[in-house]
Amino acid sequence: MKDNLTSKQLFDALLHQITVYETQEAKEIVFWLLEHTLGLRKIDILSNRPINDSKNIDWDSVVNRLNSHEPIQYILGEAIFYGRRFLVNDSVLIPRPETEELVAYVCQWEKKTQKTETEKKVLDIGTGSGCIAISLAKELNNAQVLAYDISENALSTAQENADLNAAAHVTFEKVDILQYLSDKVKTELRFDIIVSNPPYVTKKEATQMRNNVLDFEPHLALFVEDNDPLIFYQAIARFASQTLKKDGMVVVEINENLGQETAEVFRMAGFSEAVVIKDIHQKNRFVRASFSKKMKKD
Repeated sequence: MKDNLTSKQLFDALLHQITVYETQEAKEIVFWLLEHTLGLRKIDILSNRPINDSKNIDWDSVVNRLNSHEPIQYILGEAIFYGRRFLVNDSVLIPRPETEELVAYVCQWEKKTQKTETEKKVLDIGTGSGCIAISLAKELNNAQVLAYDISENALSTAQENADLNAAAHVTFEKVDILQYLSDKVKTELRFDIIVSNPPYVTKKEATQMRNNVLDFEPHLALFVEDNDPLIFYQAIARFASQTLKKDGMVVVEINENLGQETAEVFRMAGFSEAVVIKDIHQKNRFVRASFSKKMKKD
């Protein structure tokens, strides 16, 4: 890469070298890359602002990593979720825009049920980067958030993100939800809200996934066996049936192909109501479960 390029020249040079993405996606990646590394906004690039110094950046290495399908978020070490910065690495999934809708849904529920002034206990099962737990801790009023994960590396990253985002009211614990049912559940744990974005992609669906997901993101957080695709929802429903308060709510992100089957798991666990919720693209994205059928319509 030549030195002394203007911002527009550098943008064009990088865009030309990225070969594994469609043009529009490659443009967004380069915009993000230049903003992160050089503080250049889109308007700076479009107006061809001079660059003070880009010599210390190994652009060839960055381009090679992108062309190997490594996600830009892992290269930069961060992702944006619900307007906040989260550190990411290969121990955690990259936060998705559709998961932001889960956070927004819980915030809307708080307002609809007029629980804004009430102290709330929230549980996030399979927290990963901590993006859901931390966002809810920051967005909800009077919320104490507990977050479980089986991966120590993920929990370490989540704690870093809590510190980064000044989320003091979040506690992280190493828990395998598939194994976790104890006397403590019956006597101590009671939650107003339980959320989860568990593994739900079947292994046969892996052939449909892009290389930047399949080759780099942690399979532990992605995949379930083809013959037992609802294993995590069964564990969550069983756990929630013992720990959710009577006027509380469970919301889980789901495999869009198993919406009604997932809802049925919660009904079988004793929940009076379990409904499939579509996302902004009208895909089956979440299941909401509660003990009361009197909750306000979505």
